[in-house]
Amino acid sequence: MPVRLLMLVSLAGAVLASTAARAQTEPPANLSVHALCDAHANALFAALDGSDYAAASADFDAALRTRYTPAKLKQDYEALPATYGKMLGRGRPHTGDMAGHTVVMAPLIFERGTVTAEVHCAGDGTVSDLRLSPTQVMSKP
Repeated sequence: MPVRLLMLVSLAGAVLASTAARAQTEPPANLSVHALCDAHANALFAALDGSDYAAASADFDAALRTRYTPAKLKQDYEALPATYGKMLGRGRPHTGDMAGHTVVMAPLIFERGTVTAEVHCAGDGTVSDLRLSPTQVMSKP
């Protein structure tokens, strides 16, 4: 196979693989706002688990992206263990409506407490707010 053709085939394969990988992580456009918010929240939580703060903020709307940068998200998220101890896991997320927005709430369970992660979504499903709120704090040993 000529080198140029081999390069084109290789490039086409990379583009198709990239497109397929992206399609697996992007929710279908015809989902309800609740389903979109669930999908964005799950992607955000998975990215936080992997310490990928740019990916965690990928579904933020423009206003949230401006005020809550990946660097700020990293700072806030990585500060949690200093107060609450080692993260033990995440509880089951729950989706509901609050003040006209869809909200996905999931407990983040630490050795010395629980923090609720609230992912607020706008009508188009984009993440319009993220809150990390202590819900249970146990005294330090």
